[in-house]
Amino acid sequence: MSARSENQTFVPQEPFRAWLFGPFRVVRGSTEIADQAWTRKSARTLLKWFLLNPGQPFSAAELCDVLWPNGNGKSNTKNLHVTLHYLRRVLDPDSPSRSPSRFVRSDDGGRYWFDERDWWTDVGEVEWLWRSVQASAERDDHDAAIATLLQLVDHYQRGFLPEELYEDAFAQFRDLHERKHDEALHALLKLYGDLGRRYEVLAFAQRILDRDPYSECAVMALAEVHLAQGNLSTAMSELDRFVRTLNDDLGTAPSPRVVALRRRLSSSG
Repeated sequence: MSARSENQTFVPQEPFRAWLFGPFRVVRGSTEIADQAWTRKSARTLLKWFLLNPGQPFSAAELCDVLWPNGNGKSNTKNLHVTLHYLRRVLDPDSPSRSPSRFVRSDDGGRYWFDERDWWTDVGEVEWLWRSVQASAERDDHDAAIATLLQLVDHYQRGFLPEELYEDAFAQFRDLHERKHDEALHALLKLYGDLGRRYEVLAFAQRILDRDPYSECAVMALAEVHLAQGNLSTAMSELDRFVRTLNDDLGTAPSPRVVALRRRLSSSG
């Protein structure tokens, strides 16, 4: 991945670029590899796996489990060799037929790994953005942290590999990015709250509740903003609706924090 200084605008320079948030796309140089070029689905899936695990070695059996989790071992090994050959031809069609792959490396032990030096991916960009958020937090630079978190949310809301939604091999990565999406939204909610930016607090509290209707911090933030704006009845309505949702859906009572806020609202009336 390309190195960047803090807050530098990034323009990918690598010969290959790949997007795993939203529909999967691969660009070689200035030309996108067309969907019809991926006539072998296993090659496309294998590239996604390699891009998510750059430099990590895998045995043939492990790769076969990713591609054909319920298939026959011996036939899968043969299919893997065909898939690897096909992937090389798609990515590097002008290379001599018997030359080694520029990207998929192997050793005498039959392990394969992906050399990502010529690649940019949006997943790598997301990792860099999180490091940038941490650096901004250490400097107490709220504006920079907010700007970076908004970029992260923009990635996450596209969805991670939506075409692989039911593929178990990618579930661990999808779960990770879903958790990080929630983390980014909650971080923005807190930063906007600390800065007293009520409109943004309302907007992001609602976005959190759209994803998690049982989020106490989001509903409490909504109620606090409505109270600050003089909308006491709206604040109480939001809390009462939340308490009913907890009871109806989960059969649970609200936390002491929610109960204390409801009492404070009642006393304000």
